[in-house]
Amino acid sequence: MPTIYIDMDGVVADFDALARAVVKNNNFDTLAERWPDDSWEQIKKYPHFYRAIPKMPKADAMMSLAERFRDELGWNLYMLTAIPRLNDIPDCFWDKIGWMREYYPNIIVRFGPYSEDKQHHCRPGDILVDDRTSNCGQWRSSGGHAVQVLPGQYDLALGELEDLFKMERLRLKEKF
Repeated sequence: MPTIYIDMDGVVADFDALARAVVKNNNFDTLAERWPDDSWEQIKKYPHFYRAIPKMPKADAMMSLAERFRDELGWNLYMLTAIPRLNDIPDCFWDKIGWMREYYPNIIVRFGPYSEDKQHHCRPGDILVDDRTSNCGQWRSSGGHAVQVLPGQYDLALGELEDLFKMERLRLKEKF
């Protein structure tokens, strides 16, 4: 059975919004894959950072569409998130699970555990929705479909995922 994986940070959880507030930096390059070390030090000190992240404005629309893959097509649906590359925020696991319990309690959370490990969850045909270019490229190289959520282009990602849904629904109808 195929699986759709939704990333948390940058897809449904607005990591950059809280990070900018914590480091008081509105000039961070949103296409960069990592925050600068000096900013990361400030983020690490924020109590339960990952629990406090606000939802992305259109997160519910993304999750509703992902749930259609599960409910209408019979796919598995998981959140696929990662811990910081240095595993230097001890409460990250619990805070992310707590965040999901608040906003999307019926979705199971899986950890990469690191971002670069997400590709190992891919089987041919699986879908990943993620904000990182590297994750999407690795996913595609592993035989999956990747929908990238870029800053300011959330609607484009929703449209791309909707097109994949329609394609998979049509394929399912043709089987029967």
